[in-house]
Amino acid sequence: MRNGKNILKQNSLPSGIIIKLGLWVAGFALCAWVVVHLSINTSIVLGCILAYMGICLVFKVVKFVLKVIFSLLSFILITALILLLIF
Repeated sequence: MRNGKNILKQNSLPSGIIIKLGLWVAGFALCAWVVVHLSINTSIVLGCILAYMGICLVFKVVKFVLKVIFSLLSFILITALILLLIF
């Protein structure tokens, strides 16, 4: 019984990845089908997707920069407090 549970746990990760990949492919195919049947200009769709990805990238970069700044400030503050207590 325990071996069966271990086998299920080991197989759950690859099967989950395959299911996610299949859902992504199905979603992409559905979106492509909608674009083709509605006669939407593909450059407009591609431009919207690239604009969305660009905005997400900008937000990720800003978030990373803020994390770095706050990390440096906290390091400086901790160092100053330690030096204040020592001296």
